[in-house]
Amino acid sequence: MSSTIETQAAQEVAVALPAATEEKFRDIDHKIAEVADEETDRQAHLGVDQVLTPEEIDKERKFLRKIDWHIVPLLMITYGVQYSDKISLSSGVAFDLTANAGLVGNDFAWLSTGFYLAYMIFEFPFANFEQLMAVRTLLGILEAPVTPGFLVIVTAWYRREEQALRSLSFFAMNSFFSFFILLINYGVGKAAVGSSIASWRAINLFLGALSLVWGIILWWTLSTPVDARWLTPEEKIYAHARLVKNNTGETAAGTEFKWAQALECFVDPQIYLLMIFTLFSSCASGGFSTFSTLILKSFGLNTEQTITYQLPWYAFQFVGTCCVGFAVNKWPNKNIKLCIAFGLMLPAIVGIFLEGLLGNDKRWGRLVGFWITGTYTPAGFILWSTTGLNVGGRTKKQVAQGLVFFAWCLGFVIGPQAFQASTAPNYRPGLIFCCCCFVVNEIILVTWYIWVRRENAQRDKRARDMGITAEQIAIEGALFGLQDMTDRQNPHFRYSY
Repeated sequence: MSSTIETQAAQEVAVALPAATEEKFRDIDHKIAEVADEETDRQAHLGVDQVLTPEEIDKERKFLRKIDWHIVPLLMITYGVQYSDKISLSSGVAFDLTANAGLVGNDFAWLSTGFYLAYMIFEFPFANFEQLMAVRTLLGILEAPVTPGFLVIVTAWYRREEQALRSLSFFAMNSFFSFFILLINYGVGKAAVGSSIASWRAINLFLGALSLVWGIILWWTLSTPVDARWLTPEEKIYAHARLVKNNTGETAAGTEFKWAQALECFVDPQIYLLMIFTLFSSCASGGFSTFSTLILKSFGLNTEQTITYQLPWYAFQFVGTCCVGFAVNKWPNKNIKLCIAFGLMLPAIVGIFLEGLLGNDKRWGRLVGFWITGTYTPAGFILWSTTGLNVGGRTKKQVAQGLVFFAWCLGFVIGPQAFQASTAPNYRPGLIFCCCCFVVNEIILVTWYIWVRRENAQRDKRARDMGITAEQIAIEGALFGLQDMTDRQNPHFRYSY
């Protein structure tokens, strides 16, 4: 967005609407006026036949900064805290969770599966598999809205070109928080040694208290443009109006659930492509992340090493996500997302081969393989961030995000079951399963790339054949978005890839 503003800033004066252009858009403006206000109409024309004045540029910068300071830190901290709950299971294994809780056979795999069957704001002490299973399921139920809910919040506040960076900023907290939580978990676990509380219990009590306190804070602070107490009435109008160019029904769509839009999700190829990619990515992640500590133990590492040697893995995830965020912010209007995702999956495939095929005597080779698999995580993040960009229609977007999240949960249900106790300690069949998932996802990305380029090209050709100008596409596309058309209904919608 900043590059767009700078370009406009160079034209330091507002361009008056020529009489001929005004006549051309008069009918469209009347239709926009029927569903929106004057500010929204103004935003629809910006970049087409009007530009921002220097005062408006300054206003936009300050307003975007205000949104960022009030919304993004809340999303980032919440996402980091909720992920900390997930790695508590892996950390507990380093402190004899399996022996203390009497876990046998595939019980450990089922604890991860139980979580994602329901996908708790806090946790309480437990002593056996049944209690652990119950609390993990409860944890899953109460954390379920986080990812899809946050993607909805991002689309409610930000323009298309602003959304990917904001989404990636909170996705990055998975790995960033893991640096500190792993070390804190280790400190809490060591401090509890010899006390009346088992180390793995102490870790969960700490994380439960952290989640509870932050949950109370979030309840009073997170908001949408409609109910934000820190916005004036005029700013609330502006917050909605500036989203008109998204063409996704976020400004005047209302809250009515439209069954036709919901059903459209089930005939839309891009929804299936994203769901399949998410499913296979989560299958690999569900097994890989849950069993990471046990896999590292098979390398002959002690408790301290199994904790500290996970840090480079999270570093690859964090650095990869930051690099992706830089790229999409540097070139917000370039279609590079699928290509970046494809490139990020390649090191993960190489890494899983090293980890799964090298012998136990090649410990450092297997460790390097384990670390570089971390690049698959930002590949998934960049694609999830496109849901709000590529799905038009308020109801369709909500249903699409729900379906994608369902695929995500299903993957985490399936993944841990690929790591059967009978294949311990190396879990090679599970690692081969993860490698197959990564390869399938590369095929999905190529298919997706071909489909989306073809779809955009067909829409461009139809517009040229009808003699529709770029200006008409921009203004009419905004109108159709205000009328809550879906991406398939709106002929002027173009997909980002």
